[in-house]
Amino acid sequence: MRLILAAGLIAATALPAAAQPRTNYRASGTEPFWSLTIDARTMRFEAPGRPTVSVAAPRVIHGFAGEMWQTRRINVNTVHKSCSDGMSDRVYGDTVTVRVDGRTYQGCGGDLAAPAHSDLIGGAWRIEALSGRPVARGTAPSVTFRDGRVSGNASCNRFNGSYRFERGRLTTGPLASTKMACADRARNVQETTILRLLGERVTVSRNRGGKLVLSGAGGRTMTLVAERR
Repeated sequence: MRLILAAGLIAATALPAAAQPRTNYRASGTEPFWSLTIDARTMRFEAPGRPTVSVAAPRVIHGFAGEMWQTRRINVNTVHKSCSDGMSDRVYGDTVTVRVDGRTYQGCGGDLAAPAHSDLIGGAWRIEALSGRPVARGTAPSVTFRDGRVSGNASCNRFNGSYRFERGRLTTGPLASTKMACADRARNVQETTILRLLGERVTVSRNRGGKLVLSGAGGRTMTLVAERR
């Protein structure tokens, strides 16, 4: 009987899932930068300066704390514990450890901890950083979400349009803006970056400090700080 109970406990902590495996899982890290993608067929690891490692996706193993994927070249261990990427202050659902060809990487993965209701993005926000870097000195870009309308200052010009926020995703546009020329290249590049990101369908997350982080394609982000009322 004791042997049967012990075997049952082992199976409960690390039993290959008989149901549909978790697919399209993504994780990433910094210092060094790396990314991991797992879909129904492939597990793929990428890092600058290193050859891409791609292997057949194994069956996911469910444990008490998270999931595991184990292969000869790539081992992934997730823990369902909130994790910040350390750059944009985005908060993810999982803390992730990846071991690739004997080298260990630490990072975050899973779903972003996104606000649940659209009223959480309502109000006036100051744009603090773009992809983890502070906005250009002497500029004060901003954005306001109110009653289905978005407006703000992209660095040189004002903009406005409509927006929708559903299930943690923000979609704006089309956006109209004034046509005043920027005084220098830094402002011009910054304005282009802001308008381009706002023109995409982005993911919205809230970090521990109450800031909003808009996340677009290619890892580009915009960090917003609530204006004092």
